[in-house]
Amino acid sequence: MMTLDLNRKLVLVTGGGRGIGLAISRAVAEAGADLAITYTSQDCSELARELSGEFSITAKAFKCDTADSKEVDQSVQEIKKGFGKDVDIAICNAGISLWRDSHDMSDAELQHIFAVNAFGPIYTARALVRSWLGLPVCVDAEKHTALAEFKEKGRILQGKQVLFVSSISGLVAMSPQNQSAYNGSKAALTMMAKSLAGEWASLGVTVNAISPGYVSTDMIANPPDAKAKAWVKEWQDRTPVGQFATAEMIGRFVALMVSDAAGGSGFLTGSDLIMDGGYTIF
Repeated sequence: MMTLDLNRKLVLVTGGGRGIGLAISRAVAEAGADLAITYTSQDCSELARELSGEFSITAKAFKCDTADSKEVDQSVQEIKKGFGKDVDIAICNAGISLWRDSHDMSDAELQHIFAVNAFGPIYTARALVRSWLGLPVCVDAEKHTALAEFKEKGRILQGKQVLFVSSISGLVAMSPQNQSAYNGSKAALTMMAKSLAGEWASLGVTVNAISPGYVSTDMIANPPDAKAKAWVKEWQDRTPVGQFATAEMIGRFVALMVSDAAGGSGFLTGSDLIMDGGYTIF
């Protein structure tokens, strides 16, 4: 019988305190993983205590703006110190969206979308690989170490994983809402998963992405205005299965992806797994 077993694994979930991130946190905790949750504004310390008690695991919360590389570097070090061990699996989930016509977007808005959705996951993955190799995590270190000497030693990081939570918005231009910056940032993230998978495969690190379609989160359940409410119905009509995913569906699928049951610990890499109810079929 196949079981999801993440016991003794330390899993990092960025933005793991709400929406899809919360569902992922719960799913990996239920599978027995210890859990590091990062948050930006809403303190997740109480959530960490609740998950620790409910699933008999160790969960801790860390404040980190993943768009800031220095904060990411510091958080990776704090997590290692807090748990007394390295992260085994990183699930880079933190992200933001913005429905805005491109000609009305400011430079700051455009840059912030890419900083959170594309650069944040890359900062996280980079800091972790440096930590796993025993290198200084700080990206400003003056000495840059070529990977060649590590690659000669073989797959020394076998079992280490990075999973980017991307979106089908990186595959198709979503409509009727205008969100070109979001679409572009997710397309960049999906390609980074493939590129990093190739770069780090010889070390034993796997890198994958998951691209959900529309998920019944607060934004869909409680649209901000009448126009958005009409969009919700159109999104559902365009989804062949006729319904949205729940956050729990995504969370359980992510837990499966990073488990040994799915080959996540060594063979599944460079993939973008689409879970969209058929939205991108046509």
